[in-house]
Amino acid sequence: MSSNSASGTVNPLNDRPEVSAASPWTFPEATVEALGSGLEVVRVEMPGQQVVTAELAMDVPLAAEPRATEGIANLVLSTSDEGTTVHPGAEMAEAMERIGASYDGSCGLTATHAGIDVPRSNLHEALELLAEVVRSTALADDDVMRQVAQGRAGLAQAAQSGPALAGLAAARAVWPLNHRAARPTGGTESSLDAVTPAAVRAFHEAMWRPAGGVLVLAGEGASSVGAEAFEDWTGTREGLGSEEEPVRAESGAAGNRRRVMLVDRPDAVQADLRVQALVPGRDDPLWAALKVACGALGGTFGSRLNTVLREEKGWSYGVSVFAQALRTGGLATMGGAFRTEVAAQALVTGLELLDPTSRPLEEAEVTAARDNAVGVAPLQYDTASSVAHQVSVLEMAGLSAGWVDDHMAAMASVDADAANRAWTELMSPAVWRIGMAGNAAELAPALEGAGFEVEVVGPGDLLG
Repeated sequence: MSSNSASGTVNPLNDRPEVSAASPWTFPEATVEALGSGLEVVRVEMPGQQVVTAELAMDVPLAAEPRATEGIANLVLSTSDEGTTVHPGAEMAEAMERIGASYDGSCGLTATHAGIDVPRSNLHEALELLAEVVRSTALADDDVMRQVAQGRAGLAQAAQSGPALAGLAAARAVWPLNHRAARPTGGTESSLDAVTPAAVRAFHEAMWRPAGGVLVLAGEGASSVGAEAFEDWTGTREGLGSEEEPVRAESGAAGNRRRVMLVDRPDAVQADLRVQALVPGRDDPLWAALKVACGALGGTFGSRLNTVLREEKGWSYGVSVFAQALRTGGLATMGGAFRTEVAAQALVTGLELLDPTSRPLEEAEVTAARDNAVGVAPLQYDTASSVAHQVSVLEMAGLSAGWVDDHMAAMASVDADAANRAWTELMSPAVWRIGMAGNAAELAPALEGAGFEVEVVGPGDLLG
């Protein structure tokens, strides 16, 4: 029964609590020590985080793979917990299960990451198992070939994925063909065909070494646990791979900004789009302002591209714009999916909106993007796993955990002038490379009519 304010009773719906200002947030502090092996150990104490993460980052970027057997770095990682010399076969999975631990990792352009999440009470045992997996994985023939088969299945899945194909097409346009980033992370069909269990074991033996790596322990109790399991791990990386020189933002790939690499998907009912450009990275003084500018352009639901292309035009369910740091420099990306019949118009409009000469960012747009970027940080780093991964990425880039607070402070100070300056100085000189996946019979004529040069390729041209 509702209350009656006229009779003197108080309506609880009108008695709303006041919203107080958010309490200050800082990234957890870290302590650093170096082992004699060259491995750095970083401990991040996080009171209340009872699930602790131990993440090991090794100086094994994808560029360290031999060209003929690309995908081998991921195969080592995905097979590494299938059994060790101490716990062969299913015994390793059982040992993990007994302590409630889970193992995972990733291979990227910067490094290889292998980590384990475990309840705090079992952290010591988990570190021993992590060290065992890293140092003495068995990489048995059957296990390796099963992972190779899964790699092929992943390529078959990517061949049916519009977003994946558009991303691969954009990467092929952004990077020189001899650069590792121009090819699929998990390798191609031909490179996987060339992989043997012996080659996988040789890659592990040559590359998974402590020198230049970092072990991050994050969670409650991280500051008190020892790293004995890694203290006698020795060795430096051997020259098995073929690393290339980094590509700076100004070099780019050959071609013009009106060229589209179009991956033909005859049965597709929509066009997936990725537009990318190399830009300066974390070391640029305008990096924080660039991140905010990208947020204003396409980082939130109310951002400029989303407002125009989704809300006003009705061409898409959503469009995003973001900048990510690479090992050297950075990469700016616009992405979205559009109805086939309007995809060419959407591309033209999207590129116009990305152009700093179109209309400067307004203070309200920048404020919304800045407040969102700073405001989500406590949620972004609310788990030990997210903190450990961020620290490991920063350490591999030569930065400390304190960089996060500095970066957040820099973003918090960004205004419209700074955002527009970053947009103009860092993105205006950039050469946008365009990848699209969809029905080429419909898309190619529309794109050519809009003034684009179109190269039509098949999924096999990118994945074969």
